[in-house]
Amino acid sequence: MKDDTIFTIGAPIPSGADATSPQPRHINAAKRADIQIPAPSAATDRALVAELTRLVNDVYAEAEGTIYKNAFERTSAPQIEDHLRAGELAVAFLDSTHVDAKVSPLQSDSGPSSLGTPVGCVCIKQVAPTVGEFGMLAVEPTYRGTGLGRDLVVFAEERCRRDLGLAVMRLELLVPQHFEHAGKTRLQVWYTRLGYVMTRLADFGIEFPKLNALLAGPTEFRIFEKQLVAG
Repeated sequence: MKDDTIFTIGAPIPSGADATSPQPRHINAAKRADIQIPAPSAATDRALVAELTRLVNDVYAEAEGTIYKNAFERTSAPQIEDHLRAGELAVAFLDSTHVDAKVSPLQSDSGPSSLGTPVGCVCIKQVAPTVGEFGMLAVEPTYRGTGLGRDLVVFAEERCRRDLGLAVMRLELLVPQHFEHAGKTRLQVWYTRLGYVMTRLADFGIEFPKLNALLAGPTEFRIFEKQLVAG
């Protein structure tokens, strides 16, 4: 059962894996972003949790704010903590020597994060015996156009294919029908270029009844899938 307060996306660490051991990593050469799944102890890093919460909410406020009647938060600090603790969140970090001047270094009342500055994230989970799903994809505006968003998607796909042994990746796209949403149109084109195909329309009201009540007008809840393993 999904949590209808947010789109809950995430994947548990594979059975038998050491939750404290290093997880798969990927380097985005354009901006030297290191994509990794932080250790569960990262959930106690208050600066990291605060920055990831801000990043996701800012990105989704821009992307989906006009779809809803009132402003809403895509996630919360406790939910980010839960994702990190469960090994569900892949994060793109920049170390201090590669941080863009427009991105503020991480600070909190407990001091800076020891992991670096996050500039992107994606959540991954298994939703069926052979199917994975990603969502909550967010990239700091300063680092858009560097290929980081694509690298986060590829990381999620490899996580599901290689580590979880899944054959299909799924994503969800909420598209308003009462006006043309340019961002959603671009996003669908981008997902199509990455190999995703719309397979069906789902009922957003059933999946997320609380959020459905906040919609400003009619929408389509589009489900896309991509084969990770050749059939």
